[in-house]
Amino acid sequence: MHMKKLLLSLPLWVCSILLQAQEPNITGTITCSGVGVEGVIVSDGYVLTQTDAEGKYAFYSEKKNGYVFYTLPSGYMPYVKSYAPTSEKIFVPFWQALDFPSRKEKVEVHDFKLKVENNESHIMIFAADPQVANRETNDLNQYKNQFFPRMKEEYLAAGSTPIYTTVLGDLSWDYYWYSKSYSIANYKSEIINQSNLYKLKHFHVIGNHDHDGATHHTDSTDFMAAGKFRYSMGPNYYSYNLGKIHYVVLDDIIYLNNVTPGTSYAKGIVGDRDYSTSVTQEQLDWLEKDLSFVDYDTPVFVCVHAPFWGLNSSFQANYYQRDGLSTSKVSNLLKNYKTVHFCSGHRHNTYNITPSNYGFPNIREHSIGAVGGNLWWAGFYSTYNNCNDGTPGGWQVFYINGKDIKWQLHSLEKNGNAQMRIIDGNTLKTFFNTNETYKAIRKTYSRQDFSTLENNAVLVNVFNYDTDWKVEIYEGNRQLTATRWRCEDPFHTLTYDIPRFEYYVNKGQAGQYSTDNATNMNLHTFKAIASSATSSITVKLTDPFGNTYTKTATRPIPCTVEGLKTGGEEAVLTGMESHLTTNKDFHAYIQGNNIKIHVKKGGTAVIANTEGMSRTVKLVEGDNLFPIKGHGIYIVSREGESVKLYIK
Repeated sequence: MHMKKLLLSLPLWVCSILLQAQEPNITGTITCSGVGVEGVIVSDGYVLTQTDAEGKYAFYSEKKNGYVFYTLPSGYMPYVKSYAPTSEKIFVPFWQALDFPSRKEKVEVHDFKLKVENNESHIMIFAADPQVANRETNDLNQYKNQFFPRMKEEYLAAGSTPIYTTVLGDLSWDYYWYSKSYSIANYKSEIINQSNLYKLKHFHVIGNHDHDGATHHTDSTDFMAAGKFRYSMGPNYYSYNLGKIHYVVLDDIIYLNNVTPGTSYAKGIVGDRDYSTSVTQEQLDWLEKDLSFVDYDTPVFVCVHAPFWGLNSSFQANYYQRDGLSTSKVSNLLKNYKTVHFCSGHRHNTYNITPSNYGFPNIREHSIGAVGGNLWWAGFYSTYNNCNDGTPGGWQVFYINGKDIKWQLHSLEKNGNAQMRIIDGNTLKTFFNTNETYKAIRKTYSRQDFSTLENNAVLVNVFNYDTDWKVEIYEGNRQLTATRWRCEDPFHTLTYDIPRFEYYVNKGQAGQYSTDNATNMNLHTFKAIASSATSSITVKLTDPFGNTYTKTATRPIPCTVEGLKTGGEEAVLTGMESHLTTNKDFHAYIQGNNIKIHVKKGGTAVIANTEGMSRTVKLVEGDNLFPIKGHGIYIVSREGESVKLYIK
């Protein structure tokens, strides 16, 4: 253990004892295969203690949160019986509700069991804002038919590498909890019902829409409004370890639900459902204690709903949270850690920013676009769910190998990992000047003026851009100067703004069109000026890990949904281990004592292990099963692609 951590852990332990002037009222044991696990952190959200050499813990709790949880230690997962409910197999059971939360004098015992899981290499999917509510957008069917099959593909592509998800809040939508009878509990049931497709472990973050709008405004509204979430999902702040990574989940929504006199609210709702974005002092105190057990060279992920850091029009970091105080406090608690990633949702668009200008070069914030894009509306109108910055609805996949961290944007779209959209400035200007609906929108709502765009301009929306990316734009063989530019993505205008405006006009409700979710300026578009209106354009993107994405487009490119949809990229993923890349034509994974190889066309594959065994096997279309007698590392290779499998 790092010396700083060793020194800090003693006073915390002493502090824990001093706080326990009263006898412990929560006790238990954490074991693995019947043997106590030492050094596991156990907490009620206020007090932190550790298990002893026999895996035992005990502390006094005020029982305010109504649960006890432990910080999942590296190399383990909770033990779940084979016949346990599906909910325990998906939603990681690292916590237990208290038996007597209103009786502090009552001593209760909470035991936990662990199982060994080799997760030093693992995959973490960060998804945000599914925000399902059973609305007129057909959001539930879109969610089922698009998201869940893609999660199965992610699971299969992972092979034997453990894969997890952390969903970054707004799992549900408070406005519709009562009018549509669809609450946070229904979100959980939806995943359980789709467990044949959703085979990933699920960690959770609370968002503003995961609070109960039926909670009246008082001094305790925030705590009370999160009650149903805690009951269904578990703690609203906690931590866990996977391999060499320490993950922290915080609740940065303070739900207010103020009442505006004379306002008529939806069924069951008693207030404005308003909130502030900040982290409470109780959480900051808990976080400081939690981090005291974590070495400075351990990579730390902090998972929240609302971003800590935003990106201004000069492409610099600024405070996103309203007062900036909790952003500063959380960032300062982490300033001495070598590697810190903040992962957030809420904004329904994508950006990556390092707040070096505020003195935190070790922190990188990933604002992750919504799973359903623009609240599933674009998919309802056009079948293409995308966010208001033009990013396809999707998630970020983080590939972890020890302390090595790499990430890639994946989406609902069939191509799966498109990273760009090429836009022809000439056809965009024509569209701007001639489309009657767009002209009607611009009479009332402020939009970007594309009429002044230079002739022969080419725009490239680089969805997952950060300053470590390289963007190259070529006209034929001649490289053009590419300049980062604040820009609206017309694809979102085509798939959301225009059909939504027409939707309300057709209903005789044109005045109800709202700019709340309309196309926004994004900060990841690049502009170049070509010499001709009809020359071909080639874009080559290189991400921070050496992966390249190349696409050639023949101009003119129609400014239509079909013309601007993603696809046609050539991806060379040299920056990631081949077994972590997605190849939908070839999957290999473990099934019992067998290697299962799934292919879309027949052929051959080579199965080899590190002991020198090698055999060529014939494959037929579909699933192929091959029994394996030995244990250890096996490598399955086919047509230049390899999958590494670990057989215990």
